[in-house]
Amino acid sequence: MRQAKSLFSPKITKHLQIQLPTPLPFSGIEFEPRQSLKYRSVFDIEDLIQKANKELPQKRSEPYKIFLLAVAVGLRRKEIDLLEWDAFQWDSGLIRVEPTQYFHPKSEDSIGDIQVDTELLAIFRGYRSRASGRFVIESIPAPKPDAVYYHYRCQRHFEFLTEWLRKKGVRTHKPLHTLRKEFGSLINRAYGVHAASRALRHADTRVTNEYYTDSRARATAGIGDLLKPANVTQIRAQDEPKQEAAHGRIA
Repeated sequence: MRQAKSLFSPKITKHLQIQLPTPLPFSGIEFEPRQSLKYRSVFDIEDLIQKANKELPQKRSEPYKIFLLAVAVGLRRKEIDLLEWDAFQWDSGLIRVEPTQYFHPKSEDSIGDIQVDTELLAIFRGYRSRASGRFVIESIPAPKPDAVYYHYRCQRHFEFLTEWLRKKGVRTHKPLHTLRKEFGSLINRAYGVHAASRALRHADTRVTNEYYTDSRARATAGIGDLLKPANVTQIRAQDEPKQEAAHGRIA
């Protein structure tokens, strides 16, 4: 209903050449407050990465590459599916997401450069030396850029990785997308929400805050050192003469 009501917003209706009824459809309809969609991590991402490094390369290299591109670069499923080797800027240490013959970005904000770790580049340099085609993820089905339905050339690799992730405790509705959220949370923890928003290529930080980041840094007042036993004893010692003097005045 929210989506239907948005079709009659002033931003849309100002472009129409037809006379709309008064009042507009969905006018006066109130909605329940939105439920919190804030991401909360329910597994140890560092432990998951270690398991992936140990298990996936020996089983299938393509799901392992997908895993790395999701958790260490924060790419979306479609971006991974159609990522070409030309996107790697080896000398600059980044991956460039931009329109290609087969790939059309989700939005203008989705276009951008993502800085990556040198260790990740080293792994993909090895894969690049053995590559047999233009796409980073090798798969037999050809891309279908004109398809009017969701088509992924790497669907069987996505399914394999999804099953593996669920066995390892990532039991969310979209395990692969959860890796992207973990990527955003890691950036947020290290550099703040603005850096996470840029790395995720969001239009603004609102989306990053509401849906993607889990700040693992737990803020406190920072007065713990003042509450150590020695300090508490010292405070009590300072208060006792004041309390005795107060009792004397009362007496």
